[in-house]
Amino acid sequence: MGGIGAAVLVAIIVLLLASFVAVWLESRSLTSPQGYHQPDPKTFTFAQTPKTEAGLDFEDISFPARNGQTVRGWLVPSDQPADLAIVTLHGAGGNRQSYFDQLSMLHGLGADVLMFDARENGLSDGRGRGIGLAVREAEDAVAAVEEMRRRGHKTVVAYGCSLGGSAAIIAAARDSSIDGIIVEASLSSFEDFVADKANRRLGKLGLKANWATSIWGRAVVAMSRWRMGLEDYERPEDVIDQIAPRPLLLIHGGQDPWVIEAHADRLVERSNQTADYWLIEEAGHCDGYNIREAEYRARVDGFIEALRAAD
Repeated sequence: MGGIGAAVLVAIIVLLLASFVAVWLESRSLTSPQGYHQPDPKTFTFAQTPKTEAGLDFEDISFPARNGQTVRGWLVPSDQPADLAIVTLHGAGGNRQSYFDQLSMLHGLGADVLMFDARENGLSDGRGRGIGLAVREAEDAVAAVEEMRRRGHKTVVAYGCSLGGSAAIIAAARDSSIDGIIVEASLSSFEDFVADKANRRLGKLGLKANWATSIWGRAVVAMSRWRMGLEDYERPEDVIDQIAPRPLLLIHGGQDPWVIEAHADRLVERSNQTADYWLIEEAGHCDGYNIREAEYRARVDGFIEALRAAD
């Protein structure tokens, strides 16, 4: 009996260790997605710039984050002195270059456009640790808005996709000075995002276990919070109701393979239906502008015009 008990104990220990390793590896995959790499600031320079990609002049800009680290990016000024600033927030594994496609649209609104690297990305300070579950990125967004206020901008809008969209929601909930946000493909929660990924894996095997994937999602996020030291973690779905009555344009692609439409539905519901929701049925992940450029421009222009009129 003693031998059987010892064997059971060893099996339990092995199972716990295997579970810990599995959660650890999935957490690493979440915070450092495939292709993620923070370059060495001593040797790296951006070959593509607003000048090369859109023919627009820009200036290098830097400002402090809450913890004293430095955030770096580009400021693309309007052709005329502007009261409006648009702060762009990139997605996981991205950097300040993520909005080259939309830059002409944003610049055409008569806005100064700030494109920056979140910490742990691009040339901003960091140690290559990956994403901060939209918490660190939201802190950087607030710091960016403060910098634009310091430069005299009357109206500041945050614009982000995927992780950047989640960060914009959290930032706007924390900072009431953000006048409005435009988000695309935002997660409602990282727990659900991780569970969705597990559901896809099980689905390929013909299996379904939502209760297990829900537990898995919570475990992976808990591990990620511990690894990153994120004590003030918030889910976009839990804070989005704090944005109203400020305007929120929420965009989602009906063919998004990563952030499924259920995330957008949840965000709309939790916003108490105050979000202006636009589902682009044929769009994938963060490509709504390229799929429906004319309408995308019109909707963003309408959003900005309404915001200016309200002022």
